[in-house]
Amino acid sequence: MGSKFTVSYEERIDAVEKYLRNEYSMNDLSKQLKVANTSIRRWLARYQSLGPEGLQETSKNLSYSWELKETVVMDYLSGSGSHMDLCKKYG
Repeated sequence: MGSKFTVSYEERIDAVEKYLRNEYSMNDLSKQLKVANTSIRRWLARYQSLGPEGLQETSKNLSYSWELKETVVMDYLSGSGSHMDLCKKYG
């Protein structure tokens, strides 16, 4: 199943950009849009790793190759970054 959003693509981009400009806190945005803070965090991570296209609704979930998954796990185990750092790096 693909990603289903109750907040429009334009609203998600606007929210992330307002957060990045320090105009609103994550709490303010989550209350305004009636979504969880974790949703805002996910949008931010997707925006930072994939750009605005990362916030578009998709018809199916992304699939990752075994090799990429192994690379990410090895990076994590070697201390190359936190979970969120690696999500941003590898998408």
